[in-house]
Amino acid sequence: MLNRNNTHFEELKKIDSEYEKRKHALEEKKKEILDTYGWDSDEFKAWKEDKEKLTYPIEAGACKAYRAWMYTIEREEDEVEMDDFLWEKEIDDFVDTLRKAGIASFIFTNQSTAVMENIHGFTAAGCTMEGLCKIERIEKCFGKDRTEEILGIRFSL
Repeated sequence: MLNRNNTHFEELKKIDSEYEKRKHALEEKKKEILDTYGWDSDEFKAWKEDKEKLTYPIEAGACKAYRAWMYTIEREEDEVEMDDFLWEKEIDDFVDTLRKAGIASFIFTNQSTAVMENIHGFTAAGCTMEGLCKIERIEKCFGKDRTEEILGIRFSL
């Protein structure tokens, strides 16, 4: 089974938590400003500028790598399974994040119409397509467990 303790992913989780705290504090400040100064105040205009500066600190590809790792842990699988589609701009971040996390390989199981784009993107990012594979996953459906066979392609990083 995949290691639940991954320092790189734990660091991403910490960065996300800190961002959420800043976002929440900013929303609280908005309420205070509106109650005290109103919508047309200079304080509210300054708040809007601060809000525009607050951007999410983790790239989308890194978020998808984290989610793939978390889902793999939850499903108690042995290897990271990526079943989501990646946009072209997300692939490098996805692969880089897996490498930084010490992940040696992943199984791509997405079945969208743009699978070819992702396969070519992974190879362009330096991944090696190892070949076709099948994984078994236990799915819970209406209170019953059933085993599903999932088709995939294994990539090494």
